[in-house]
Amino acid sequence: MTHNPSIQTFEESIRKVLHVAKSEKEIVNQIQPYFQSLLENEGLLPESYKQPKPDKYSQFLLYKPQDEAFSIVAFVWGPGQTAPIHDHLVWGLVGIYEGTIEETRYRKVSNDKSDVGFNLEVVETVIAKTKDISFVYPPNADIHSVRNPFNNIAITIHIYGTDIGKQKRNRYASTTYAMNPIVTSHENEVPIYR
Repeated sequence: MTHNPSIQTFEESIRKVLHVAKSEKEIVNQIQPYFQSLLENEGLLPESYKQPKPDKYSQFLLYKPQDEAFSIVAFVWGPGQTAPIHDHLVWGLVGIYEGTIEETRYRKVSNDKSDVGFNLEVVETVIAKTKDISFVYPPNADIHSVRNPFNNIAITIHIYGTDIGKQKRNRYASTTYAMNPIVTSHENEVPIYR
């Protein structure tokens, strides 16, 4: 583990926001400018972590404080790699650090005729480029899928209101919308930064 002064500054800002914000929506809105500054930090993800795996995206824990009030995570997306439809059950921000990704957002729509009692409706699909920021927070803005349909590697930096590598959440089947519980563990147990 190494020290990164920009992460320390970022943590101080997050703690102030968490102390005063009254909702998850307020948290993501107030953290966004500080997160934008963090994304400007060249070398935030060391070069040795930037190569994608051949079969699926990589998830690296950059930092989390001891109380796990939040976590900063990097995802490395090879061409064609996808994260299926999923939720987070916690607030979060997603920043494009390098490259371009496609994000599709969904919302639950009540449907008594469905096996699961709801359908998922596409809200929007966006192409997000370097320095763009998206967000998630339950219950109204929490479900999305992410993919890299492009020929270049993409790297996204995420901040969540817990250690997302331990968070119990759900993946949704793409046609029936059946929910399957998941935990997406980090590739590294020890954070890159302390």
